[in-house]
Amino acid sequence: MPIYPTPRLLVLLGLSVIVALGVGIFAPGVWVWVPLVALLLFVLALLDGVFAPVGQGIVIDLKAPPVLGVGRTCDVPFSVRFTKWRQPAVIELRLGLHPRLAASVYDRRLARDGEVFHGHLRLTADARGVGGIDAAWLRWQGTLGLVYVQAKLPLDISIVVTPDIQGVQQDAAELFSLDNIYGVRVQNQLYNGSEYHALREYDASQDHRRIDWRSSARHMKLFSREYQAERNHHIVLAYDTGRLMGEPLGGLKRLDRAIYAGLLLGYTALKVGDNVRTFAFAAKPYHSAPPITGTNGFHTLSYQLSALDDSPEESNHTLALADLNAKVARRSLIILFSDFIDEISADLMVESLNRLSKKHLVLFVAFKDEVVETLMAKTPEAPEDVTRAVFARRLAAQREKVFAQLRRQGVEVLETPTEHMATEIVSKYLALKRADRL
Repeated sequence: MPIYPTPRLLVLLGLSVIVALGVGIFAPGVWVWVPLVALLLFVLALLDGVFAPVGQGIVIDLKAPPVLGVGRTCDVPFSVRFTKWRQPAVIELRLGLHPRLAASVYDRRLARDGEVFHGHLRLTADARGVGGIDAAWLRWQGTLGLVYVQAKLPLDISIVVTPDIQGVQQDAAELFSLDNIYGVRVQNQLYNGSEYHALREYDASQDHRRIDWRSSARHMKLFSREYQAERNHHIVLAYDTGRLMGEPLGGLKRLDRAIYAGLLLGYTALKVGDNVRTFAFAAKPYHSAPPITGTNGFHTLSYQLSALDDSPEESNHTLALADLNAKVARRSLIILFSDFIDEISADLMVESLNRLSKKHLVLFVAFKDEVVETLMAKTPEAPEDVTRAVFARRLAAQREKVFAQLRRQGVEVLETPTEHMATEIVSKYLALKRADRL
């Protein structure tokens, strides 16, 4: 095991050099004792390392979850135990965390509690993929505090970071509860929609325009038609996985936030009886799945979206949306998760969305740039702040110009804060469904 000096030993060695210089200048007769003192200090450090607690019998009990949702935090207690009879009072710990788990925090200085060192790990994943903890490095001081003893223990703990399915289930439970805070409830939407449901006896609370005069004449009593919202609509989740979608937004990539919103929307759509299919592109289309039906298809949907990853390439909206328009024959609600910088980079995208909106209902989901919003709201304190605010205002104005052009073409535009994006998309989908826009 490697042994190296502590700051205490280095300070003593530095002081000994200063004392040696002072003795050589002011009392050269006793300078012969200086090497003996240095030798004594070296022997003490050597003995401190020899009699320090050994590290061959160290056991770490750390049981991390095999699967963790991106952006979700998981608390994992762990313990360190020395099986040998000599144990330090305090140890220092460093874990070899994968870059995907770099945002995790844990106790790095552990005090002995009886025969065990207890710690707490707060796992946080900021990107999808396979991560883990490959090793743990421990060190402790000798009895005199002159040397450190360090030991490395391989852990080989693998953690698969997936979309936050647990968060989707929790948000879906709130959306489908009777007392949800969003006012959205999935139920049999009678009196809304255009699909014929049944005949019922007319009363004054009903719309007289829905009276079925032929049935009323046959039964000699007024009957009205009852309608409900249609089912079996087609929903297409289209993902831009180009360079801009790989940039972080509030600690997570834009693509990861879009996948979470798509999972929540897909769960809701499958629950109310609609079909969901996925489509992804970057420089060219590379993913197109068949429609999924039924709530049992949610696992298939989560598997398809988990396989999406961002690319360093620029997105080709013209090729991708033309391919999507050719593959989707039936009128569908196409929800496009994409982003752009300014109106110049969005020209081709706007033109492609215009052609797509003539056949389908398109919902363009834009990511609100919190950096631009902060720069515009910040009070300038230096000339550089004024320059940043002017450019931020110009970028915001260009984005609004693009959004206005899309709305004139019949494209629905949704730009919401990051925290509420998923639920706002679901609310927008249900509002379009109630308005018979699908």
